[in-house]
This record gives sequence, C-alpha cells and structure tokens, in this order.
Amino acid sequence: MAIFGFYFVTTLLKQAGWPKRRSVFNSEAIINTLITDSIINQMIDWSAALGACRPKRALQMIAYMHKDKDWGGENAPRILDFINKAKDVWSSQDKTAPHDIIGPLNLSKHFGETMRSKDLKDKRISTALEGICQTGLLWGLANPDRFKSWYESDYEKSKENLPMMQESGLKVDSIPNLSEFLKESEEILNGYEKKISPLPEIPPKLLADARALGREIND
Repeated sequence: MAIFGFYFVTTLLKQAGWPKRRSVFNSEAIINTLITDSIINQMIDWSAALGACRPKRALQMIAYMHKDKDWGGENAPRILDFINKAKDVWSSQDKTAPHDIIGPLNLSKHFGETMRSKDLKDKRISTALEGICQTGLLWGLANPDRFKSWYESDYEKSKENLPMMQESGLKVDSIPNLSEFLKESEEILNGYEKKISPLPEIPPKLLADARALGREIND
C-alpha cells in the first residue's frame, strides 16, 4: 500500500521533535494534534504542487497508489471522471489554498490537544491521509494555473509577515519561493523512493487522461 501521506506527515513530525513521551512517568509516545493538523495541510499543498508543477511525478504517485489495478482493463481508475465530478465543488470554493479547498482531517477536533502516536497508524487515518493526498495530486493536475496563482500570492503575504513571525518567536528563517518549494517537494518524494519504494512507469491510460486535461508530460 502506498503511504505517501503518512510518510510526509511522520517525516515532518519527526523534524519538529514529535512524538514525545506523555510525561516523566509515562513513556507512551504522543503527538500534538494541532501541529499534526498543520502538517497535514502542508501535505495537501505538497501533493497539489506536484500535480500542478511536476505532473510526471504526480502521475507516478497515482500509478503507485493503484498498482494493484489493471490499468488496461474496464475497471481501471478513472481520474478524468473524478476530476470532472469534483470541478463544480472546486470551482464553487472562494478559498484559494489547496488544503482549504480539499479539506483537512481536523485530528485536534476528534482527539483533543494530543493523541497517541500509534493512533496515526490506524487504518482509518492512514487511508484518509492517502485519500486527501491523492485528491491534492488530482486537484493540482487539473488546476496548475490556480495553484501557481495561490502560491505566489501566499508567498508575498508570508514575506510581509516574516518579521512579525520571527519577533513572535517562531522559528522561520525564510519563505521559499515557488522554485524553492518545488525543489523541497521533489526532495521529499525522492526520500520516499529511497526509503520506501521506487515509483513505477506511468500506465498509458493514465498518461492519456492527463494529456486530455491539457497537461504536457515530458519523458
């Protein structure tokens, strides 16, 4: 099973110093749900970035997510059908951030301020993470211009707010521009391939569906 969403979230949690012990006298591993929710939002934006700006890599991810499917058969995944059905919902959103359009999990709402680290491995949560990761990929594939417009606008706002964030004690050294963000996004995916599994070739039907969206996929 592909674990792109789970891999992204646990990798960034580890970088942020989680999980931690519940207390001095309780060694149970816990994670902060507010931080985890924020990282899940970053995961959605990450997958949308790959779909929008690195479509070949995004298609490889989708192929891997459905590696058990017969892409040449009648029951092959229909990404065009999904995108066409979702277009009206996506277009009706006045929000611009991919994570706001696709919607988060809100673990903090269900678990409170903290949750056991092992609960993140619960099949229901890992499946949900994979589902919103795939939706992010597909949204990005279908909305490359919308993604770039959002990122550039958000980048300018974040740059303006950087001094205030630093004065507030937040550990933010700089805000990555789009090129830097895409490089970081690819590095995370490269890390997945090294640690978990290389990604497959893109099935012809999946490639045809992407090209039907008007996307150019370079070899």
